[in-house]
Amino acid sequence: MNHLPSPPSTSSSTKRELVLRQLVEHIKKGLWSVGDLLPTEAQLQAQFHVSRHTVRGALADLQTLGLVASQQGVGTRVLRRRAAPGYSQSLQNISELAYYARNTSVQILEVEDVQLNASEAEWLESEPGEAWCHAVTLRMADGQSVPMGLSSVWVPEASRKAIAASRRSGMPVFMEIQKLHKVMVNEVRQVISASVADAGQARLLRCELREPLLRIRRWYYDIHHKVMELSDTYHPPGRFEYAVTLHHGIAHPHAQVQHP
Repeated sequence: MNHLPSPPSTSSSTKRELVLRQLVEHIKKGLWSVGDLLPTEAQLQAQFHVSRHTVRGALADLQTLGLVASQQGVGTRVLRRRAAPGYSQSLQNISELAYYARNTSVQILEVEDVQLNASEAEWLESEPGEAWCHAVTLRMADGQSVPMGLSSVWVPEASRKAIAASRRSGMPVFMEIQKLHKVMVNEVRQVISASVADAGQARLLRCELREPLLRIRRWYYDIHHKVMELSDTYHPPGRFEYAVTLHHGIAHPHAQVQHP
């Protein structure tokens, strides 16, 4: 059963901050247990006497803190009672990858045009000699003084403009590719592994040499299963948390298990 919190008191803080503070306090005190759904946006909007935009902003901030995860068509569910360290990302579907960018800022360190060698072509599921563009980026989360992630981003030469557009908008490269070519990402394959920081990564991420890193690789495919983008990102400990919610379901009769 969902309980409604009382309206926030007036102060110099923004309405979004006041709503966020109330929600955090109620979660901390156990008004909603781990696994409970929060009240709907409409309920919170009525209770706090604020706009839907304000409620959505406060819920987005809750998700950044790692306290909740939102699932389209279901609602916002409590994950924990206290904020997780660093930045927390919860992922249910492709559209939620955009949330990561809305709550972080990107710095593009370098961009280069390359012709793929054999190993690069195999990695990008392309042909040797094809023209691609490679960028190195850093992302910062709100409130963090050190980078949360270092990424190597690869796109076909025809999508080079999407990297420049991402620099201006701060949105993910794959979203700028969709806008550029008017083609939607159909599938994302993700591989999570562990690594250790080399000298270059340690310098850019401001972490220790050979410090453990969380590595997340994502291949973005179009409807023809062509790679639209590959991102290879490294996160130092304590700066990023990745949360995935699993549900029981019935496998599609034509589904196949694919191994990287």
